[in-house]
Amino acid sequence: MLTGPKAGDNAQVAGAAAASGLEAVVRNIAIRPDQMAAKPGIGPSLEHVDRAASDPLEGPWPEVVLAIGRQLSCVALWIKQQSGGKTRIALLNAPKGRWNDFDLVVLPPYYRNRGRPNVLPIAMPLIGLDPARLAAARQHFGPEFSALPRPLNVLLVGGDMGQRRLEPGFVRHVLDEMSRSYAADGMIYAATSRRTPAGVAAALKAGLRPQDRLYTWGAAGVENPYPGLLAMGDSFTVTADSLSMLIEVARCGKPLTIAESPPPGGIGGVVQRATDLLRPRDLGAAIALLYRGGHAVPLGQTPRVPASPLPDDAVVVGQRLRQLARVKS
Repeated sequence: MLTGPKAGDNAQVAGAAAASGLEAVVRNIAIRPDQMAAKPGIGPSLEHVDRAASDPLEGPWPEVVLAIGRQLSCVALWIKQQSGGKTRIALLNAPKGRWNDFDLVVLPPYYRNRGRPNVLPIAMPLIGLDPARLAAARQHFGPEFSALPRPLNVLLVGGDMGQRRLEPGFVRHVLDEMSRSYAADGMIYAATSRRTPAGVAAALKAGLRPQDRLYTWGAAGVENPYPGLLAMGDSFTVTADSLSMLIEVARCGKPLTIAESPPPGGIGGVVQRATDLLRPRDLGAAIALLYRGGHAVPLGQTPRVPASPLPDDAVVVGQRLRQLARVKS
């Protein structure tokens, strides 16, 4: 399994590998600093890799290499080339080209091309915090969070997504909507992420009530409360640009509200509704599934506890990985 600089991607790869029951050898790939934001053409290449800082890539080559993302898919193709084509590649999420060079593509619903013969469609991405990590967070943050006013209404804020901007006016609207409805009692605990613009963080700080609290991502000397909030929050509101946070909350089975559009009248925000973001990576399809399955409601409706858990295709993915490795079930 190939891992890289993105913790969320690494967690998906690790989850798929664990579900296979196969022996998994981790090779962590460091990306050259000048290539971190680069989008290399898809092909067998290590040109974007910091070889000295990465785990060694050498034979004997594995039966299967498991990867995710553009940069690691290039490394997987390089390994397949070095093995003389014997190593098979399992890729999580859609490749940015050369589909036929991947032996298995595990495709969540927000990607197109789900009818290809080498594609395994899954209902939801393999995103979610490990139960052991949640239990540890509950124990670690328990004394602090148990003393907070209840219900503990969590607001998780993402940020800009391509040309779509998350504006201060939108988060002020979200706070107003929460404060006059399901978060009127208790408190709001807002947390920003790596992508949150400074102006949005400032708007949150200005808009919170005296009993509310704000965590600003990367604040010096302050521990990130995110796992503790997942473990102990009573309700969650998440901006629609952050699919990873949406799925992690949904997998916890907590009441979830998705803030996906500004109100009528044009308060600045994520300008298009998620269901309008019809691209090769169609986030609207995933959000529509969350609504349809009763796992979330749009902002303006009353959040509720889901009646059933979020679909988990890890077992199916594990079985296909075993087939790739030609291991009898």
